Amino acid sequence: MKKVWITFAFLFTFQMMTQTSGVAFAQDTLDIKILSPDAVENYPGLETSVQAEITNLSNTELKNAMAYITMADIGKHMTVNLEDYGADVPILLDTLKPQQSVKVELPIRFVYTSQYKLYVTVSSDDDQQIHSSASIPVHILGNTQINPLFVQIVSIAMPVILLLLLFFVTRRKKQ
Repeated sequence: MKKVWITFAFLFTFQMMTQTSGVAFAQDTLDIKILSPDAVENYPGLETSVQAEITNLSNTELKNAMAYITMADIGKHMTVNLEDYGADVPILLDTLKPQQSVKVELPIRFVYTSQYKLYVTVSSDDDQQIHSSASIPVHILGNTQINPLFVQIVSIAMPVILLLLLFFVTRRKKQ
């Protein structure tokens, strides 16, 4: 009898652990894969296209879908306003039929130095979920190597040279 109660308690505990507390998890209806590039490491000003494949995994048509780029700045822990990057315009996918795949190219110009995570995101009027791809790392390098000693020399020498030049010009006009 004791074994029956232990088995019953075990099964009851297992059932309680596997249940979700009234929260329904929606099935993933889209698969988004970034085809290229795998990663970006370059200087500011780089213009490229992010190629992605979007697949409708559901059994229903997905109407008025749009794909766009989303970026997060890792260093600042914030999302990026893509207006400066020229990547703020989504691509309209119209209707995705069940099990249909479509490839898209999303243009972007990297502007500011930092480290980012880049995603391709898809949303639709028919689907309440927002779907994103796995991220790719983006590292935009600083393109200047400033020598502090050189900066000090220039910041001291330039005013001195300008003052001497002004002195010689005013002295020459007086003569």
